[in-house]
Amino acid sequence: AIIKTVAYTIASIFAAIGGALFVPIVGIISPKDVGVTPSILFLAGVVIGGRTTLLGPVLGTIALRFVETGLSETYPAFWTYFQGALFILVITFLPQGVATLGPWLKRMAERYRYRRTKKPAPARAAETIETPQLVGRT
Repeated sequence: AIIKTVAYTIASIFAAIGGALFVPIVGIISPKDVGVTPSILFLAGVVIGGRTTLLGPVLGTIALRFVETGLSETYPAFWTYFQGALFILVITFLPQGVATLGPWLKRMAERYRYRRTKKPAPARAAETIETPQLVGRT
């Protein structure tokens, strides 16, 4: 119970700091700014970015907001559908988030480089049986 209390306290401290940094940017806060939709979008940013790293949720939220800004101007009625589809695709194919693509791409590049630089093994000559071994066999 102590660990849960400490974790909840630390999370509350970070939420308070985030709120304190959010108010000067927005100027005034209304209930719509802290409603269900923004909470879901921040959660989607964490899931898309990846919850296994510290930088993943930050990058996921930034990317999601960038996509929201670009698509809401071009396709105002469809950007939420795109975000939902992106969320479903990431959960289906990248359960640990997009942040896990970095190490995966690095491994793939190393494998590719290894295959490109690997020299083929020299061909071995066929082994021959010497004549004395054949003598006496019928």
